[in-house]
Amino acid sequence: MGAEVLITRSRERAPGAPALLCLPGTMCDPVIFDGLAVATGTDVLVAPWLEWPGPHQVVPLGARVAELAAEHAPVVLLGHSTGAVIALCAALHDRASGAVRGVLCCDSGANMRGHGDVDAIIDRVARQWGPELWRAVARRSVHLPPPAPVADRLDAYPAGLDRDAVLAVLRSQRDTDLAPRLGELAGLPALVVHGRFDAARTPGHARELAGLLGAPEPVLLECGHTPPVELPERFGAEVARFLQRLS
Repeated sequence: MGAEVLITRSRERAPGAPALLCLPGTMCDPVIFDGLAVATGTDVLVAPWLEWPGPHQVVPLGARVAELAAEHAPVVLLGHSTGAVIALCAALHDRASGAVRGVLCCDSGANMRGHGDVDAIIDRVARQWGPELWRAVARRSVHLPPPAPVADRLDAYPAGLDRDAVLAVLRSQRDTDLAPRLGELAGLPALVVHGRFDAARTPGHARELAGLLGAPEPVLLECGHTPPVELPERFGAEVARFLQRLS
C-alpha cells in the first residue's frame, strides 16, 4: 500500500513494550520526532503520511495507519496537529484488534471549530504554493525557534510534497468532526499535550479533546504549536511518563 515508515530502534525497549507510531502535522517534517527513541527508551516509527500515495483524507489515512499499528503491534499512537486526527481515526479503526495501546494527541482537536483561519490557509495553499508559503507555515507553527538546521528542514520539507495532497487532507480535516465518535475510545489510555502559545489551537481545544477522550487534564507547555521540536526534552519526558503509566 506504499505506507512506509521511518524506524529508530532503541536498545532499551523492554520485550512486549509498545513502540511509538508517530504522525506529524500537515507539511511538517518528521524531524520533529528525532530524539524520542532516546527520551522514551522505546522504538519510534514515524509515518510520513503526506509522502504516501493517495487518498489523503483523514479517515482512509487512519485505516492505513491502523494497518501499520497491527503490523508493528503493540504501539502507542502519537499524533501532532493533523497527525493527531489521523491517529484518532486509526484508534477508532483498530478497536477490534487491540494493536493500539494508547493515544497521545499534540496540539489538535476533535474538529476544526474555532480554528478560524483554516479556509484562508487552504486558499493560500491553492494560490501561493511555494517557498514563501512554506516558510510562513513553518514560522507560524513555532513560538520558540528551533535550531537553525531543524528550522531549515521545516522550511524546505513541503518542496517534496504534492500540493493537491495537502489540499485534500486540509479539506478533509475541516469537514471531519470526530467528537460524536470519541466515546468509542473509552478505556483506551490517552493524553493531550498542548503548547500554551499555539497560534492555531487554544488550550480550550485541548481541554475539549481531553474531555471527549476521558483523558486527564491536558499538559500545557510553554511553547507554540509544535512542542516536540520547541521543547524536546520536556515533551520527551511527558511521553516517557505516559508510556511508563501504561506499563
